[in-house]
Amino acid sequence: MASKAKAPAMVSDKQEDHSLEEFFRENQYFLLPWVCLACVQLAVFQTPCIAAWCDRQGLEPLGAQSVIKMAVFAIMAQYVVHGALAVYHDSLVSQGLKIQDRPYIFRAEEVATRSSMVIMVSMTAYALTPMNHGEASLLDVFIGYSILSLLHDAWFYMVHRAAHTQQLYALIHKTHHKWKQPMAFSAYFIRSPSQMLQEHACIIPCMVLLPVPVYSFLLYQYIGAPLSMLEHCGFRVGEVPLPVLGLVNLPYFGHPKLGHLMTVLGGGLSLILGSQTVEDHDYHHLNFHGNYALSFSYLDRIFGTYVEQSKSTADEALLKANETCSSTTAESA
Repeated sequence: MASKAKAPAMVSDKQEDHSLEEFFRENQYFLLPWVCLACVQLAVFQTPCIAAWCDRQGLEPLGAQSVIKMAVFAIMAQYVVHGALAVYHDSLVSQGLKIQDRPYIFRAEEVATRSSMVIMVSMTAYALTPMNHGEASLLDVFIGYSILSLLHDAWFYMVHRAAHTQQLYALIHKTHHKWKQPMAFSAYFIRSPSQMLQEHACIIPCMVLLPVPVYSFLLYQYIGAPLSMLEHCGFRVGEVPLPVLGLVNLPYFGHPKLGHLMTVLGGGLSLILGSQTVEDHDYHHLNFHGNYALSFSYLDRIFGTYVEQSKSTADEALLKANETCSSTTAESA
């Protein structure tokens, strides 16, 4: 009897093994696309004519030190965002900021392992990419940052929408949609080919061919990674008042909120092109269609794929979330 009782526990432990060793056992070819990308970059950028052209343009590889710093920052950022959501969960729910009427996923070993590995390899893949390391004014940096934001958003929209077709969904995008309720770690819960196609196929040519200083690239990565995690957090964090500044009621502006800061960090472009909000992307994860863009909403609006999240609809979901949280707390007590 005792041995029969222990058997299910052993199976359960096996299912909950989300260690790095288990990850590579299940994803034996995870690194292969990135090795291929490195070989392609070496072959292309070491070609005499292209290498000479890069020299004339003042382009040099980004290098290992910079990409390691980016990777460490992004990996730490997802734990910070997830940790903050866990600490302030009850307060956020009580304020009506939870989007879906489902409990937030606190234990996230599987998604954290994959996302951390994707961040590590995808960031370090830029080490061999030639970039402009020359001096740049603040205007140059802003222009370069805007170029990356606009072109990557447009590229992401096209690739993301194509990834939802029947022919490509299972091949490159199904893994990301395993989480119908997104969370901080799920921003990078994707397969290697998907990340390479959605980001690197656009960013690497931009850095080589367009007037984008390396400072613009670093700014785009250091800001973009945390913003992507917030976009997947499952809470209307844009409504959260900023510490200290949120206490001040500014004329014609109101109380500064995290959403205002996110707009500033995005270069203010969302004021013109429309913002892809947390609610918009949450809807996409829940319903598997619509709101395909990365940062802005204008392309979804132009091509008829934008699904607006009305305040009344959001409030109904939030009311259900509050009721669920209250009943769960009562049962636990």
